Amino acid sequence: MRLTRLQKFFLIVTTIVVSVAFMTMQLSKFAVDVTLSHWGQGANGYTKASQAHKESGNPIAIMFYKNNCENCEYLQEEVLAKPEVAALFNDLHPVKINPEKGHLENKLATAYGINTYPSFFLVDEESGTFQKIPKMMVTPKKFIEQLIEAKERVNASSS
Repeated sequence: MRLTRLQKFFLIVTTIVVSVAFMTMQLSKFAVDVTLSHWGQGANGYTKASQAHKESGNPIAIMFYKNNCENCEYLQEEVLAKPEVAALFNDLHPVKINPEKGHLENKLATAYGINTYPSFFLVDEESGTFQKIPKMMVTPKKFIEQLIEAKERVNASSS
């Protein structure tokens, strides 16, 4: 069967559109990875964040997440990856913990009483203060408001 010129044209256009869509999707995932690349990972990341907290006095930001969790992906891709949100972590020690990754990560999730994902906390270990960000499925603007409020509460408790 021979393709007409019009059929060839549509085949080429379809191939280009699919390729561009795939590349765009991959680039958006890469942008999220780059934005969150300075976050500590797992129990080891938590240990490093805890040490940095002791040295600087700045709170630890902890996000508990799981694989294949749509809400977790939303938080990372649509909220935390936004530049205006990412800027708020400059004076924090952020760490991502997936309890499915290992025994120590699971112990941390248990210690924080995690039963829903994602869960997000600001922690001042020196004073024993922690603030949970109550709602995760929010706009970046609402998350910023909640994070600023949590920072103020943690800082007030540690003073």
